[in-house]
Amino acid sequence: ALCAPCHAEAARKGAAKVPHPPFEEGQCVACHNPHGSDSPAMLKGRTDQVCYECHTDAQADFQALHVHRPVQIGDCVACHSPHGAAQPALLKKPPAALCADCHGALVKEVAGGTTHPPFASGDCLTCHNPHASNEAAILVEPQGRLCGECHGDVVDQAAKAKSRHVPVATGACTTCHNPHQGLSARLLLAPSPDLCLSCHADVKEAMQQGTVHPPAARDCLRCHAPHGASVPPLLTQTPRELCGGCHNLKDATFSRAHLGI
Repeated sequence: ALCAPCHAEAARKGAAKVPHPPFEEGQCVACHNPHGSDSPAMLKGRTDQVCYECHTDAQADFQALHVHRPVQIGDCVACHSPHGAAQPALLKKPPAALCADCHGALVKEVAGGTTHPPFASGDCLTCHNPHASNEAAILVEPQGRLCGECHGDVVDQAAKAKSRHVPVATGACTTCHNPHQGLSARLLLAPSPDLCLSCHADVKEAMQQGTVHPPAARDCLRCHAPHGASVPPLLTQTPRELCGGCHNLKDATFSRAHLGI
């Protein structure tokens, strides 16, 4: 109450839908030194150190391999309002709009592209921890497990498969897919066969040096499953069934050339 007559703007923010408890209780000196300070806003110390006096669990949680830049530099108020806010967790804006302030280029919509639903709806925190994580890109859990929470069909298919694509087996979904948005169908980083040949250099070399099977030149997925299959190497059917889809297996010339397939 003593501070309010001079700090009307702070008082206004404190009357927001979600007030910061110390401010709501009039405990301004819980965070501010009333006489003087070397820190901005006359805080009792660096912003994060002041916050950690109450949020002791947060300080321990933030000791991780990958830390969000504002957390690294102790700038809690980059995202949170210290007095009050209209958003939960005292966020200055809705999460998507807040993330866009720094990650503007990433969230800019790609015209004519495909968008991951959580990304399209601004649910950044479905996949990312806003503070810190032991997972790259501060994911909330290992990538394969995270993607599997929504894409359970892929997990089930891979679990039953005799032949599994290495990125699927290792949970490295972003080897092939963009997790946010892209110009290719199914959020692929590039269309087939270009995407496949970026890893399968031996196949690319063979295609450059010899006669190319037309389906291989057009789309690897004509014959191969991208995640898992019952027939190695990731074939969608047995070799005979696949070949029979385009070729007349009863033709004598074809049969002789292919050792009686």
